[in-house]
Amino acid sequence: MSPTQSTGVLDGVRILELARWQAAPRGGMILRDMGADVIKVEWSKSSDLRNSGPFVGEMSVQFAAYNRGKKSVTLNTRHQEGKALFFKLLEVSDVVLENFRPGTLDQMGFSYEKMCKVNPGIILASVSGFGQYGPYRDRQCFDPIIQAMSGIGHQTGRGFDQPVMSEGPIMDRTAALHATIGILGALRHRDRSGEGQWLEVAMLDGGITLEEVALAVCHETGTNDFTRAGSFIKCQDGYVSTGAARAGMWERMLKVMGYNDLSNDPEFAAPMFATDKAEIRMELLHLWCEERLVKDVERALVEADIPVGPALSIPEVLADQHLWEREVMVEEELPEGKKILVPGPTIIKYSKTPTTAGPIPQYGEHNAEIYGGVLGLDEKEMARLVAEGVIT
Repeated sequence: MSPTQSTGVLDGVRILELARWQAAPRGGMILRDMGADVIKVEWSKSSDLRNSGPFVGEMSVQFAAYNRGKKSVTLNTRHQEGKALFFKLLEVSDVVLENFRPGTLDQMGFSYEKMCKVNPGIILASVSGFGQYGPYRDRQCFDPIIQAMSGIGHQTGRGFDQPVMSEGPIMDRTAALHATIGILGALRHRDRSGEGQWLEVAMLDGGITLEEVALAVCHETGTNDFTRAGSFIKCQDGYVSTGAARAGMWERMLKVMGYNDLSNDPEFAAPMFATDKAEIRMELLHLWCEERLVKDVERALVEADIPVGPALSIPEVLADQHLWEREVMVEEELPEGKKILVPGPTIIKYSKTPTTAGPIPQYGEHNAEIYGGVLGLDEKEMARLVAEGVIT
């Protein structure tokens, strides 16, 4: 990755990140890729994912995936001088991003009200499992808990007679994206009014948004009959997924399978949700795929301009040239010479202000730059703060 950065849409925005794991840090990384200066405040090497495997060399893959490109400063926020130093950072910042349990910031002495006294225009973005209010407010939470409580685990597992957990952290990612959107909106509001604000994102709220249609149908009918149309279809050597949702697609699909007579039947050729023949034609599709290789099914449907994709394993995804050409993942060289795969520049592709990726910060790597260069502390003062355990 290039050490130089292009002008980004968030150039000049400084974000203090008091966040761990993924639900907030992934949002901070997206904002950094868009040009923001994201300062990750760490109080010990064990406070986030630095010591959590898996590892490439001595680097945590998880920490790298959610924090590359940020600046790391170390600070003991329990120390009175550490609190004072945090407020000095707050004076020159635009956003605080945190994902502690509700009430924790108040206990630390960093309530939103106190932040506003120091910086009236500050934007506080709080990500939590269940939100700042509600019956579940004080409960601990991680991604799998929300997969359970949002209904998505149950919906995904229908047909398996038990809930099924997604392998990817979809609830953490949904929360991170909503927090990012919220911060962008709050920055826009402040640009117009000069007014900061406190925004909050609950992981459970985000999880529920993934089942909005199923919830609405259940509310109306009292049943849980709604199912998404997508599925994996077995081939000779693997699986594919296809979705002939629009007018004309099933007509072409039937022709590809050799059912020219049915392709002219309005009931069989109707769009996805507009026919009583859906189950019959899906059965025909399953039978057709079972007799063919994945590559042959994919080629035939792509040529007919029908959406289709093979169900790839992780090694197969890694070998897919599309991933590399789009820079969805990129290699980062570690200090010891090893290379680690990390997320590429955030997947939003701007034509004028391209996003950029940056190196994985070492613990406290940017103490001198931030405390000295930004806050103006001299070397003697910084040495004292280190000796007294303020800068850890």
